[in-house]
Amino acid sequence: MKPSATALRMEIEANLAHRIPAALSPRPVVEQESILCGISEIDVLAAFPRGSLVEVCGPPSSGRTTILHGILAQGTQAGEACALIEGSDAFDPVRAQQNHIQLCNLLWVRPDPRIETTCSRGRRLGVLDKALMAANFLLQEGGFGILALDLAGNDLKEVGQIPLATWFCLRRAVEGTRTLLLVLAEQANTGNNAARVLKVNCASLNVQGPSQQEPSCAHRHGESLFDAISSEVDTIRGQARKSVQSAQRTAGFTTHFSAFA
Repeated sequence: MKPSATALRMEIEANLAHRIPAALSPRPVVEQESILCGISEIDVLAAFPRGSLVEVCGPPSSGRTTILHGILAQGTQAGEACALIEGSDAFDPVRAQQNHIQLCNLLWVRPDPRIETTCSRGRRLGVLDKALMAANFLLQEGGFGILALDLAGNDLKEVGQIPLATWFCLRRAVEGTRTLLLVLAEQANTGNNAARVLKVNCASLNVQGPSQQEPSCAHRHGESLFDAISSEVDTIRGQARKSVQSAQRTAGFTTHFSAFA
């Protein structure tokens, strides 16, 4: 009579117990606290758990930056060391301060495309390569509450060609830590390595009063045509952890441009 699968598993685990305890038993997933972003409609979804990779994707003017600034504001105001790595030099420190980000607690990393760097194989490293290497280095060093990797301004095709093995290594580097690895892009790229994927889209544009009379006018006496952008967010659990259909939830928020005047 052949031994059952359970008996074989127990025998293998007993033989490996001195090296790998419970080698074949699934480890319980302990989900850490979720970092707030200051948007109540999203915060109730617990979309940013520590020790995980979370991806925020969407087209330009969809609300990605609002979410990024909200998370960095919460972290830096709490006194946590945070880092922002970007490949397109799009971060605006003035607007960041207006959104209550404490710049003294933020490490801003901008790979310089003018500096030529090669890897051990002699291949010239581009901006994306440098950004990914910087993210991996900072995760290995530790000590950051939030590490944001903003690739939204980079070439869509190049970002899409980042190997899944690279995202897997970054996911493994952040697991078991108190760090949130936040990746921003125009489309989802991290696959099953993301614990959450937030898909952001522009739902509507709110036009200022004076411009409603002259819709062809881009500006009126220094006032912007658009007063606010309303965004919709689909929050999805990573496919490796749970089916997309059973975990998808929707939220909405509004970005008011008058706050930056």
